[in-house]
Amino acid sequence: MRITLTILSLITLAARRIWNHRLLMLCLLLGLVVAVGLLSSVPLYADAARNKLLQGELTDAGTHRPPFAFLWRYVGTWHGNVKWQDYEPVNAYLAEQAPGIIGLPVEFQVHHVASDNLRLFPTGDAAFIPDEPLMWASVGFITGLQEHIQLLEGRFPTENQPTPQGGAEAVEILISSKIADTLGLQVGELYTLFAMGQDGAQLSVRIAGVWRPIDPSAPFWFYQPDAFDDIFLTSQRAFVQQVVPALETQATGGCTASLIWYQVYDGSRVRPAHVNGLLEKVSTVEARVAVLLNNTELGISPVPALQGYGESSGVLTLTLTIFSLPVIGLVFYFISLIAGMVVRRGQSEIAIMRSRGITRRQISGIYTLEGLLIGGIGLAGGLMLGRWMAQLMSRARTFLDPTLWSYRAFSPTMSAGAAETLPIVFTPTAYGYALLGVALTLAALLIPALAASKYSIVTLRWEQARALLAPVWQRYFLDILLLVPPLYGWYQLNKQGSIALGAVGGAAGQDPFNNPLLFLTPVLFCFSLGLFLIRLFPLLMRALAWLASRLEGTTLLLTSRQLARAAAQYTGPLLLLSLTVSLATFSASMAVTLDDHLWDQVYYQVGSDLKLVELGESTQDGDQPAAPIEDEPQWLFLPVGEHLNIPGVQAATRVGNYAATASIAKHQQASRILGIDWTELPQAAFFRPDFAYNESLGGLMNRLAVATDSILVSSGFMAQQGLVVGDPLVLNVGAAGEFADVAFTIVGGLDLFPTLYSQDGPFFVANLDHIHNSLGGAFPYDVWLATDAAVPSESIVDGVRDLGLVVVTSQDARETILAEQTRPERQGLFGLLSVGFVAAAVLTVIGFLVYAVVSFQRRFIELGMLRAIGLSAGQMAALLTGELAALILAGVGLGTGLGVWASSIFIPYFQVGNDKMASVPPFIVQIAWDRLGTIFALYGVMFVIAVLLLVVLLIRMRVFEAVKLGETV
Repeated sequence: MRITLTILSLITLAARRIWNHRLLMLCLLLGLVVAVGLLSSVPLYADAARNKLLQGELTDAGTHRPPFAFLWRYVGTWHGNVKWQDYEPVNAYLAEQAPGIIGLPVEFQVHHVASDNLRLFPTGDAAFIPDEPLMWASVGFITGLQEHIQLLEGRFPTENQPTPQGGAEAVEILISSKIADTLGLQVGELYTLFAMGQDGAQLSVRIAGVWRPIDPSAPFWFYQPDAFDDIFLTSQRAFVQQVVPALETQATGGCTASLIWYQVYDGSRVRPAHVNGLLEKVSTVEARVAVLLNNTELGISPVPALQGYGESSGVLTLTLTIFSLPVIGLVFYFISLIAGMVVRRGQSEIAIMRSRGITRRQISGIYTLEGLLIGGIGLAGGLMLGRWMAQLMSRARTFLDPTLWSYRAFSPTMSAGAAETLPIVFTPTAYGYALLGVALTLAALLIPALAASKYSIVTLRWEQARALLAPVWQRYFLDILLLVPPLYGWYQLNKQGSIALGAVGGAAGQDPFNNPLLFLTPVLFCFSLGLFLIRLFPLLMRALAWLASRLEGTTLLLTSRQLARAAAQYTGPLLLLSLTVSLATFSASMAVTLDDHLWDQVYYQVGSDLKLVELGESTQDGDQPAAPIEDEPQWLFLPVGEHLNIPGVQAATRVGNYAATASIAKHQQASRILGIDWTELPQAAFFRPDFAYNESLGGLMNRLAVATDSILVSSGFMAQQGLVVGDPLVLNVGAAGEFADVAFTIVGGLDLFPTLYSQDGPFFVANLDHIHNSLGGAFPYDVWLATDAAVPSESIVDGVRDLGLVVVTSQDARETILAEQTRPERQGLFGLLSVGFVAAAVLTVIGFLVYAVVSFQRRFIELGMLRAIGLSAGQMAALLTGELAALILAGVGLGTGLGVWASSIFIPYFQVGNDKMASVPPFIVQIAWDRLGTIFALYGVMFVIAVLLLVVLLIRMRVFEAVKLGETV
């Protein structure tokens, strides 16, 4: 009982202390919620993204089977027919026991049984029975068939209908519409099925109806519906009571030749932690089925995809966790600052309790209870926030994507739709990450509390006299030591061009989104250099104070001296602000550069919005000689302008990409030549000014327009061969098996041109008509189209085919870009950085506002004395405003400078990869000034709010209280 009362008293004390420090505790709770949300969002997103990919991988586009579809089958053609009594045990097991063992919710089950192939003859006089059967068919049933077929005529089979002749009962069957049309079978007609052999059994059947599928792509169809054209379908009861007794004779043996069990489960909640157990359960069912009916196999299942699912999800979680460390570090730095403020406000109280005999263990217990009370609320709120963050990450296309913050992202309909596309399920990993956030927050509160609990009143006053000392990381030069890792990373990048991270990298050198060290190195560079440069802040303030001492007025002097003497008090918020801004600057610049490069890279590869590989009509038949008939073209084409008649096409141009051989000074070199229409290409093609000595595409086309034999040559080839503008050049060009020497005149040089890569050898650009005329006629070419983004490329391709043109392949640049932007790694990084930065920015703003209020309360006596000795309210406001302005300007300026510097140094190394498409075209590093403007505006608003708060506090301050109290907390 005493222990219970003690615990209750401690909880009551902790709750009262939380209420007494409610402002700081609310900020601490907010930081905890954000930390838990960020940490839990990483495994939640990684798991949901991989699950979405798994669902897509498991969906068979050809048969429209659901992701978690299991198809068990026994094929009598391979292993021999089985008797009905052999079927019943395995059927009972799979239908009744297997779903419980697998442990997933069952959406539906379908059973299918069919007999061996039988010969179909019309029923009648034997003299009129033909020698050859009308067809080979089997009899079978499919459970649940009625809901998925449409009867074109007739009705569904009923049981035990006798024949008009009064003989054996006829089995009523359904036939497909294809068989009915092909053989002319009619509803109500009687037929006889004969088994193989002279003594084979026979079965009388009556056509009850003709069917066709309602939806051939419905998940119900485990095979395509046309696979049942040669199967006469009846009811399960009729099959058991009529077909089995008629066909199971000593001569024929077993009658069931095809057995199918099709089970569809709901696997939307399957996560990596469940995979191994699920695979073991499926193996258990497989083993039992093999015992009940040998050679029954699991033909279709999610097992192969599940085997690699857990590992891939774990790798993505680890990669994103490493990427998230800078943002999470900022959040926990905010938490540590708030926790430090909480402990400092209660330091005197702790010292008094220690002087009165309370042990350090009891004090740590009080703070532990406070942390647990805050942690419980923060855990629940953080998990909900993490779920929402994971949804936002799944919609991210770039850093600070504006669509993420639109009102639709917060609307119930949007949230519901997003949940359908990316279902978020809480997993043990997510709970573990969330509990880690609570543990770190508890540690951030306990560590300073334990440090404060070692002081009594006397020793506390002695320690407070040392408050002007520099921070510990400056006294022991830890900031300088932290410069070593990023500088070494910079050295490695200069030397090798990349940094790999072991297993996480895998293909790390080939993909920046799988290589966290490429991102962490510049972030650590900003962090360590920012710590080092903060050393200069007191020196800068001292210089400002020296200058202010020679000017009139006291406000600037007091402000600069306060910042110079008590710099350690301002280090926390200054560092938080500079790190947040530097991370935002680098992340935004990296995102803009990577997005623009993705656009340039894909458009360089495709050439325009849409590239079509088309074939004209050849006039050469296979029986004709290879030599063309005089005056007869080898290929016929519709005018390229016909493409403009297709809705969505804005411009069209012909482009022929042909092999060429350059022969100079008896040296032959394989190359590529691009034949173009210089009048039409600029309206359709992608081009960047740096591709040709900063010359525009129009200028290059004007060079080609000078003469039909004009040619643009790659600059490397011109320098290698000593060629200049005006020199003649002969190339051996090959197209569609025809080769000819073509004479050109060099009119300019090129560094790059869309679809041409220097890794393939020298490249050239010339007039397409000149190439075709030299080859003796028109030859196949590609068509580059500028298209309306609102019109799908599929409809444009269909429109081209409607013109009678053969489209071999098509390549849509926008679709390629979208596919890359929706990769889980890219979405995860940019989404995580976006939500993380917004959270860190909001916490930074809140931290500064709280700092302003707490700083005012801590300096209440000092400010009261200044007010008492004659400083006006305006001077006092200017003093506090100047302090905040100096901190914000220093933090934002330092963060921006570090972010821009890190961007210019490290972003070029994000262009990684060994293939030619990864390195062409080169990166153009861009600083995202437009997004930085938004960030600066945010901190400007923060400054105005902080100043207004301080002015209100100054107006409400009672000078006599500050003078008489002597101290306040």
